[in-house]
Amino acid sequence: MSRSRILFLSLILGSVLLFFHHPARSAALAILRAPFVATRFGVRILLHLPSLPVLTEENQRLRAELLQRQLEVSRLREAIRTQAQEQTLQALTPENTQGVVAHVIGRSSLPTQASVLIDKGQRDGLALDTVVLDADGVVGRVQELHLGTALVVLITDTESRIAAMVERTRETGLLNGGPTGELELRYLDDDADVRPQDHIVTAGLGGPFPKGLLLGEVVAVDRDKASGMAWARIKPASQLGRLEEVLCLVPQPQDSE
Repeated sequence: MSRSRILFLSLILGSVLLFFHHPARSAALAILRAPFVATRFGVRILLHLPSLPVLTEENQRLRAELLQRQLEVSRLREAIRTQAQEQTLQALTPENTQGVVAHVIGRSSLPTQASVLIDKGQRDGLALDTVVLDADGVVGRVQELHLGTALVVLITDTESRIAAMVERTRETGLLNGGPTGELELRYLDDDADVRPQDHIVTAGLGGPFPKGLLLGEVVAVDRDKASGMAWARIKPASQLGRLEEVLCLVPQPQDSE
């Protein structure tokens, strides 16, 4: 049989196999379509190339809008938190006292001085020794007064002295600030009924602090039989390192009879 005849029969056999054998036919068609698919894909890319800069600009604009919305949400959330805290503080105002809510705008960086700067001052009714507290307890008192600001010395300052008492037993002493951030209740009798977890409140024995304001909680008690004295270490009730909003207690003048 001649070579041309063999080639002709092979083509006829291959055509029959492609027609009747589905996998073979699919493979052959895929091979034949491949150049056309690649060409069409390339044409699409070329058609979309002019719009790529526009898409990039649109993407940048959308990202900027998203960041702006996130910033607005954060500001709104903070405003809601601040308003709720201010309402809570106003509810703590005692009778015959005006409660002025202030915001902490500065803090002393000196390790030997515990004080904060607030955004209320003389024009808001504050005076020297105005008592300052937050939702947890006593913060301190105004030490320096300006027209629109005031410096508040915290109860943990080494110069701070407050007449205090044990809420449970009414034992009285003098609450001193300390360099470590803890307080110390001094001048207790060695048999004074005071123990850990007792609450310490203002005694109201002279000075600017009214009676019964929470100062802190007893952590430990030390007693010295030789001197007949005892003293207690106190953890402040307020988170003094996280102060944001505070309440200034401005006494109101009593109506004359």
